[in-house]
Amino acid sequence: MMKIPFHIIIIFFGVTILQLPAQTPGFYQISRLPFTSDQYDEFAPVFYDKGLVYTTNQRVGFLISRMSAEGENLFNIYYSDQKEPGKWKNPAIFSKSLRSNYHDGPVSFSTDGSLIFFTRNIPGGRNETSTLGIFMAEYSGGEWINIRPFPYNNDKYNLSHPSISEDGKTLYFTSDMPGGFGGMDLYVSQKQGLSWSSPVNLGAVINSSNDEVFPYIHSTGRLYYSSDNNNNGSLDIFYSNPDEHGWQQPVRLPPPINSEADDFGFIASPDLRSGYFSSGREGSDNIYSFGSTFPVFADCDSIQIDGLCFEFYEQRAENLDTTNFHLEWNMGDGTRIRGMVADHCFEEHGTYHVTLDFVNIATGEIESGVADYLFTTPRTEQPFITSADTVSVGTMVTFDASETFLRNFDPGGYYWETGDGAQYEGNKINHYYSETGLYRVTLGVLSDPASRQGQRKACVYKYVFVGGEKIPRSSH
Repeated sequence: MMKIPFHIIIIFFGVTILQLPAQTPGFYQISRLPFTSDQYDEFAPVFYDKGLVYTTNQRVGFLISRMSAEGENLFNIYYSDQKEPGKWKNPAIFSKSLRSNYHDGPVSFSTDGSLIFFTRNIPGGRNETSTLGIFMAEYSGGEWINIRPFPYNNDKYNLSHPSISEDGKTLYFTSDMPGGFGGMDLYVSQKQGLSWSSPVNLGAVINSSNDEVFPYIHSTGRLYYSSDNNNNGSLDIFYSNPDEHGWQQPVRLPPPINSEADDFGFIASPDLRSGYFSSGREGSDNIYSFGSTFPVFADCDSIQIDGLCFEFYEQRAENLDTTNFHLEWNMGDGTRIRGMVADHCFEEHGTYHVTLDFVNIATGEIESGVADYLFTTPRTEQPFITSADTVSVGTMVTFDASETFLRNFDPGGYYWETGDGAQYEGNKINHYYSETGLYRVTLGVLSDPASRQGQRKACVYKYVFVGGEKIPRSSH
């Protein structure tokens, strides 16, 4: 179980269930980092230089250990760098100047690494081992200097888990300050010159009557955080994208990133395909790396809708004597059209036996054939998405790839991204959207790697409009 370094009483007003799209698990590989331990907790990693800064209650030394009033090891800020992929140096205290006689960490850095925001017990507060605040410091001359409190710290409630935006102008954090939705909520404060604006609650789309903690604002503007707003009471990692109304409906990350235990402290690379998170799935809190196994499909084309309507004309019929005869086309699909020119729409792609006949006007009998050939409707070589173009919020929509047409391409797998964060594999998938909007649906196809041409990729996209009212949270 993840240990939050403060005492907090949670009053449960009922469990709120998020209505979220389901998605296929298994598109991530995870690995526990080698410097983590079963004896201590290591959690809340952040990128720094060539490694990770994180929080741990590891003993500082064999003979001396900093202890809380409750007799527990205090949390410290540690660092381990990775000189080569997969080879981590032994962790060490990140900075002696940031060590204190209180709990320290988690942290967040400005983009250039010159400013640190970190969690620490408020010195001189009502309860120095429980009330947390956010502090700042600047890096100069090889040391962190000018340590100062965030202006909205208060010894009556907690502020913790800071995450600073890429431009350094927005600070996200968690707090149980009065006026929230219950438990710990996520808040935001804006940089205004040399000061910070009053904290603003992120609202009911993000926050619940339970706990929302460990925010992480990605460079794309996507917000990751953890919440125990689920059926089992443990922390799960969610994300939400910003929109013109604030935040879109949160999406729960699939297994194996989320588990039955506490999962939190998520960070990701710029392309979101790799990163780190912490989890209590093996007893103590440990840090894990993750990498996406979902194939990358770049430079996808917009899907082309091939027409099935054609004009048929036979030049050889121009000089025929039609005094006692008429010309009649047999389109090969049961349709017959009289005249020298035939405009016809087929219902589906295929090859049709098309004839132009000389028909006796008096008897109606075919006297001779003017033209006779096989006509194949032209098709664009592409993966193909069959689905409704407009759907309603909460209504199941089927995406079908069976009309994919790729010559000399033996499909080995179909991969879908539905535009709201969900990913699937399969020829046909079902999905529902919980938020209105215009979503880009992408279908990628991998060829069988055993084919003589080797493995190839193809992909297309289309847009689906989701209308109606978004699905609200429902309490049970």
